[in-house]
Amino acid sequence: MMCSSIFAQEENAVPVRAEITNLHIAIDGDFSTDQILNELVTSETPWGGWIFLNENITQNLGAPRSYFDPLIFYNDIVHLYDYFSDRGYFKTVIDTTLIFKEGSRSVDIALHIIVGQRSMVDSVNVYGLNDLPQELRNRIEHERILKPGDPYNKQNVIDEQNRILRLLHANGYPLAKLEGGSQRRYASTNNISVTLKFDAGEKFVFGDVVIVEGYSPVDQDIVLRQLDFETGQIYNEEKRNVSEQNLNRLGIFETAEIKPDFVVDSAGNATVPLTISYRTLEMQEVTPEFLVLSENNELFSTGLGLGYKHRNFFGGARNFSITARARVNRIEDLDINGAFKNGLSEPSLFSKADIQSQLVFPYFYSNKTAASITLTAEAEKQPDYTLNTLRAKLGLNTKLATYTNGVTELSIERVDPKFKDAQNLRVEDTTKQFNVIEAFTLQRDKTNNIFSPTSGFFHSATIEEAGVVSKLVNGFNLPYSEYVKVSFLLKHFFSGGATQSHVFALKLQGGLAQLYNSANTTPVPLPRRFFVGGSGSVRAWKDKQLSAFGDTLKGGNIAFEGSMESRSQLFPNGGKFLVLNLENLWSVLFLDFGNTWYKVDDVDLEQVACAVGFGLRYETFVGPFRFDVAWRLYDPKKPIGQQWLYEQSLFHNSFSIVHFGIGHAF
Repeated sequence: MMCSSIFAQEENAVPVRAEITNLHIAIDGDFSTDQILNELVTSETPWGGWIFLNENITQNLGAPRSYFDPLIFYNDIVHLYDYFSDRGYFKTVIDTTLIFKEGSRSVDIALHIIVGQRSMVDSVNVYGLNDLPQELRNRIEHERILKPGDPYNKQNVIDEQNRILRLLHANGYPLAKLEGGSQRRYASTNNISVTLKFDAGEKFVFGDVVIVEGYSPVDQDIVLRQLDFETGQIYNEEKRNVSEQNLNRLGIFETAEIKPDFVVDSAGNATVPLTISYRTLEMQEVTPEFLVLSENNELFSTGLGLGYKHRNFFGGARNFSITARARVNRIEDLDINGAFKNGLSEPSLFSKADIQSQLVFPYFYSNKTAASITLTAEAEKQPDYTLNTLRAKLGLNTKLATYTNGVTELSIERVDPKFKDAQNLRVEDTTKQFNVIEAFTLQRDKTNNIFSPTSGFFHSATIEEAGVVSKLVNGFNLPYSEYVKVSFLLKHFFSGGATQSHVFALKLQGGLAQLYNSANTTPVPLPRRFFVGGSGSVRAWKDKQLSAFGDTLKGGNIAFEGSMESRSQLFPNGGKFLVLNLENLWSVLFLDFGNTWYKVDDVDLEQVACAVGFGLRYETFVGPFRFDVAWRLYDPKKPIGQQWLYEQSLFHNSFSIVHFGIGHAF
């Protein structure tokens, strides 16, 4: 091996504690220096500031100096040869140079890597599957990942064997296994012939289901109807997993598990009897709530709530809940003495209160659809208006595919807005409304974590209509709106490296609401309009305070906004500082942009506002605690010559805002 020359010197000449002051890598081909550095344990001594913190404050902060270890370095070179071989570069040459300086107290390391020609896949031979049904053999053949002529990659070989095993496990062969395999490289062409040998085993069908239970208020029929299989069907491991998920999604079990047992009887029948065991939650509970933030993500907002839940309301695993919440927004602007003296009429007190009851039917004609009935009463007080809302909603949530849900809603809604200054508003903007609104939402969620995703995406699209049903009942003698509304939300997350210590996150969202009957000028109801600004939106503007038109309190009928975040783990190697786990601490740099307009003809790209800022996140089991500081990078409402941040004095004329919260901005 090329690296053997490194250690040909006398052992006494190699210092035990030589600090690595420089690690230089030169490589050809499609590989980057960062890719190679990520594969090495040997590393360059970090920035001096990190060393100072580590040596003078606490070892839990910063990073220590890096010292040369001959054995670790040797293993690094061996690992690199394996790394390139796994990717088809079998003729890689690694030339190493070590220069010791300052009386052997420091060392510079240089690696020159020539990867050579990449091997291709010459042929793929699969054995042991001849007795399978023809349809299954065709699927295995036609859905190949590994094909002759492709560049060789060991991971592709692993993915191919796992693909075949998944197909076998999903089609009645749960005991299928890889018996062996080989990869032969031809000296004449440098290409690889791959051989995979499988043992499919017996073909199994689902057997009888046994439910193991002690005292339980849950009927067996509730459990059995959540299963996606029947006795006698070809065994499918995915159906067993989905059935287990269906049980846990009911909300009445602390844990529910379906255990298979693979049995071949004396007559040669291969069956899979299954045992279902579960542990139920308390059927009734009362839960007090302390709300750290309101739903509007206002700065320094808090509230209290009280909830009651019954998880098996009149049987059938029906879930009944009723919750009352009260929130106080913008505590930083609140006149405490005035609030005690004037109560809810205090001008500086901005708040929201609501009471909501909901009844959920987890099984609605199938275990893929849940139905819900929700009744809500809300009272909201904002600086420029108060809004009282009564709403009754019927919802259907259908699981369309593994990662895809469809939500259908029919809402009956009465809104009563009262504006502090209505002089510049039309009469129809300030009147009560009664609307019947139909909406359908399609969601696809392939993120890898519900609270702090590091990879995957979330897509959502909604279409909403009001007016057709309202017209039939004449709005119950109240004005009603006739509009169509479409909206979307896209979130994507990307991470580099196996440690996932750096995440790039992207969000785009927007929508359009359009009146469709020119004879009816009743506007889109206030809760259904678009508002931009706040800690989950364009963060340099307060909640709902960004618009291209003069009056932000009305909201807009068209909106577009987006955010980009670079999230970096500050201490990926962990450690503790006081009670904090340092590996949970992240930094964030962000760019937000967007605006809302009153109508389509008003849209102007020069009116898209931009915000920049930074923040900190501390991960917890309920999601990250969040701190953000944002500046207005571009404010389209400022006079020309003062719109951009660089045209202002950063801490004097520029506008900044601070946000606290729980959970990521998106």
